Amino acid sequence: MLLATGGYERVLPFPGWTLPGVVTAGGAQAMLKGQLVPPGRTVVVAGTGPLLLPVAAGLAEAGVRVAALVESAGPRALLRRAPALAGQPGKLAEGAGYAARLLRHGVRPLVRHTVVEAHGADRLEAVTVAAPGRDGRLVPGTTRRIPCDALAVGHGLLPHTDLADALGCTLSGTGVRVDTEQRTDVPGVWAAGEATGIGGADLALAEGHVAGRSIAARLHGTAPDPHAWAAAARARTRLRAFAAALDAVYAPPVDWADRLPDDTTVCRCEEVSAGQVRAAAGDLGAGDARTVKLLTRAGMGWCQGRMCGPAVAGLTGCPFTPGRRPFARPVPLGVLAALPEPQPD
Repeated sequence: MLLATGGYERVLPFPGWTLPGVVTAGGAQAMLKGQLVPPGRTVVVAGTGPLLLPVAAGLAEAGVRVAALVESAGPRALLRRAPALAGQPGKLAEGAGYAARLLRHGVRPLVRHTVVEAHGADRLEAVTVAAPGRDGRLVPGTTRRIPCDALAVGHGLLPHTDLADALGCTLSGTGVRVDTEQRTDVPGVWAAGEATGIGGADLALAEGHVAGRSIAARLHGTAPDPHAWAAAARARTRLRAFAAALDAVYAPPVDWADRLPDDTTVCRCEEVSAGQVRAAAGDLGAGDARTVKLLTRAGMGWCQGRMCGPAVAGLTGCPFTPGRRPFARPVPLGVLAALPEPQPD
């Protein structure tokens, strides 16, 4: 079995993030590509990560007014990782191409800024952005309010590990741990792509190539020959180094959790606020995300902590680890009831 379950978006909460009109960056891209429908007429694209560039460029070329591209990372972060990033000139050229397309549409990135609050009554009307300093506090004089009717926001991706975890595969950080053949520590189970760590399509293809050849050899009862995937293995090494550099560049803003007001909703499914999470960790002594979940219900809703998990971890100071879930996706009882009856032998 080869697990290639991909990844999902990480969104850190802020006041107003539950307003209609606020969508994830990937969600905006899916709406535009899949349904040819933009999330709004005037859109702010914000957060951090390389996904923001193609999303903003795609919206601008579809006729949407991109009011701002707000990126929390800055040029210095890129320069510090220049040697590792220079190993993939094609990727850098791709990013430069998106930036050039945005400039043609009059969109200049607003770097080292972050979304502070989304405003609106029945739906989104504007967002406030500002520049955080090195200590995480907002720099005086950098706050600005940008009118818009949609906000596409994202803070990178996280691996989908539900199936791997259910099968008993060991995780390394947030991804599935694999060996040089992309094998997990569960016999007969391989993993490739974003499930083993976020790295993009090219890395996923390289890992899939290695896994496919390894599986094919073992299905035929022969020992895999590493020379058969040597080129893919070399590409995998380079692309993993590039992905690690990008991950360091596009880290979430420092001390974002400290700026979050207590009345901000963190768990949207169960309507748990930041103040309730802080109280569970402080007043009630919860020392891990699972205890916070038991005390507040944060993560017990429809998404099973996929959306709020990183935020809960950030507020409590606990390392984020994907929670064990009995099902990869919630299944309605009607779907189970509609399954055909087993036929007698």
